[in-house]
Amino acid sequence: MFTIKETTADSLIALRWQVLRPGHPESAAHFAEDAAEGSVHFAALDTNGAVIGCASVIKKNNALQLRGMATAPEWQGKGVGQAVLVAVQQHAQRCSLPLWCNARVSAVGFYQKSGWHTQGEPFTVAGVGPHYLMRFSSESC
Repeated sequence: MFTIKETTADSLIALRWQVLRPGHPESAAHFAEDAAEGSVHFAALDTNGAVIGCASVIKKNNALQLRGMATAPEWQGKGVGQAVLVAVQQHAQRCSLPLWCNARVSAVGFYQKSGWHTQGEPFTVAGVGPHYLMRFSSESC
């Protein structure tokens, strides 16, 4: 059992670091835009209040970028990531803004199941690995 709520970026750093930046300094899990106006952060919390899933939405120009999407390893495959992603998508729809992300190649299928589409060729994020630009289309859900 878990719940999804809006939260602060600081509450997500430990999970981001564990899942997305292992082997890097903890500072690699902080994003410059975390405190920017229009940034929103979502957490999935277990029954004890521990963060087991997370994502951040960063407003950039006239669009929203999904960043820092992560699920604790022991919770993967149990619907946590999907629930966080739905919260992000609903936020974008309420804002009436397009939603995009740079997705790791290994996560492309996860996003595609929710109506996301790759755009262009894969590219490499230094120190992280290959990614695709992906865009969300609510018409395909």
